[in-house]
Amino acid sequence: MLGDRRIPPRAMRLVNRAAPAGRIGYVVVAAAVAVVGLVLVPNGGTAAVSEVGHQDAGMTMAAGTWIPVDQAKWNAQLAAFRAMTARPVPPNPNRNAEFNATCTYSHSAQDDPIVFPGQPGASHMHSFIGNDGTSARTTFDDLMRFTASSCQPLQDHSAYWVPTLYEHEQPVQPKQVVVYYGSLLSDKSKTVPMPQGLRMIMGDAMRQVPTPVGAVNQFYCAGGPLDGASRSRDGNWPVCDGGTLHFTMRFPDCWDGRHLDSPDHKSHVAFGEGGRCTEQFPVSIPAVTFSISYATSGSVDGFRLASGMASSMHGDGFFAWDEDSMGHRVKDCVVQVVQCDTAGGY
Repeated sequence: MLGDRRIPPRAMRLVNRAAPAGRIGYVVVAAAVAVVGLVLVPNGGTAAVSEVGHQDAGMTMAAGTWIPVDQAKWNAQLAAFRAMTARPVPPNPNRNAEFNATCTYSHSAQDDPIVFPGQPGASHMHSFIGNDGTSARTTFDDLMRFTASSCQPLQDHSAYWVPTLYEHEQPVQPKQVVVYYGSLLSDKSKTVPMPQGLRMIMGDAMRQVPTPVGAVNQFYCAGGPLDGASRSRDGNWPVCDGGTLHFTMRFPDCWDGRHLDSPDHKSHVAFGEGGRCTEQFPVSIPAVTFSISYATSGSVDGFRLASGMASSMHGDGFFAWDEDSMGHRVKDCVVQVVQCDTAGGY
């Protein structure tokens, strides 16, 4: 996807151009409410966290916590990966370091097992993709037990979700979501599988600002003009005459090596700088990209998200793969810089 013809190059230029700044996210906004405590942060310092978190579309969002990785399990996963033998590269391969999971819509719920774990109904409405058993109470072990998924390959047990899109107050569910795993780093040979149970959020549900033509992280049209043949009455949504509505978002590709999650669900990962991971986030993991298509062209009435304006679009990933399947795809496809299909083949 990161160089794929299926997504217009100009559309990719609209994706996450301000990505590092986007990591400010939840904890910074939480400063607007009463600060009552401190949490440890990876560099050994402390950060203020509110008792109740922050407001999201009128809802109070709970502050999270640092979830440490099980170092023994991570070391074993890493050792198994390094012991794998890469498959021979075929003649004249497509030199695009990626593999993917191809998905359809699974189910909807006012749940969020990352932000509101164990609290059914506490979130705005989400459209879930992937693991069919995902709920507010879902854990990593649950994901690995649940075998039904709206994604292929079935070795991907992960759960992915985005805020539900509404048109004339009727939900519009994703027609297809392709989850690409690739690399934009200079030395792709350093990429390793993400640790089992990693959680990440990209985007900011609290961001409520206009998204005119040319705005970063805007919805766009596949087919017809990228910015739409026209715009919605408020200017924030494309009207896709001859095309359909799409959104693309890319997640960070560098990990701190110590935490599966953080209080703002972002501070344990970062985007690479200058084509490499930094000392604070030294582990190169696959760069995950959601490519979301909706079977609608839109109208002058526009849309709304369950989280508010178009600018509040965000995505969550709770990652759980069959370990061998993920490992071989990273080694065969990303490390060797070869584009692989959904089945992991060349």
